[in-house]
Amino acid sequence: MRTPLAGLVSLLLLLLAGAPGASAQQANAWWTQRLTYGAGPMLVENLWCKGPKMRAEFVFEGHPIVTLVDERRYAMLDLVTRTGVSIARSPASIAQDAKRKRPFAHEPEDLIAEGAEKVGTEVRAGQEVDHYRLTKPGGDQLEVWASTDEYRLPSEWRSFARASGQESRVIYLRWVQQAFPDALFRPDPDVKLEELSYEEYVARAEKGPVGPAPPLFADLLHGPRPR
Repeated sequence: MRTPLAGLVSLLLLLLAGAPGASAQQANAWWTQRLTYGAGPMLVENLWCKGPKMRAEFVFEGHPIVTLVDERRYAMLDLVTRTGVSIARSPASIAQDAKRKRPFAHEPEDLIAEGAEKVGTEVRAGQEVDHYRLTKPGGDQLEVWASTDEYRLPSEWRSFARASGQESRVIYLRWVQQAFPDALFRPDPDVKLEELSYEEYVARAEKGPVGPAPPLFADLLHGPRPR
């Protein structure tokens, strides 16, 4: 027999589960792990996002590197030396935030915008995915496989250069939708960050490397590349 208190607790849990705030936070918050390989060294990344905020972790020359992006700045941190740089994002990069579902993994939208056609629908790892392909005039091909739902989460991106025969792939191993705390997207207090304006960073980058690693998410710093 259920007590009145137990019934009240059950009701509160149901209300919290259906609270609009919690659902909204979870809807635009994701974690994924992806594997990139091709002509260069293999790269394994863990990626988190919450709206326009992003956290990425990868290893560069033996050093664990964290990239943090928010509405204003692009930061790169070395977790060994506890140092890094924080760069003001360009206005062009900030303007793109409102047009994207996520800060990363927007290959399907980008390829469709370039004119890719849907090849078909298939099942991968038990999930239906749409397959899109773009063939350029010289014979180079770009392909992406993405979920058929509203999120259009990519499972694989592939590029093939016909002249060289070189192929590159990005494999998204898993996607998890979950609300994350804001602290995940902020640097630890003991990390020393050098703050740069966007113009300062560009001027220094012309002379040599700036920060602990190259900016892998260049579009979130500089803005979209010309098509």
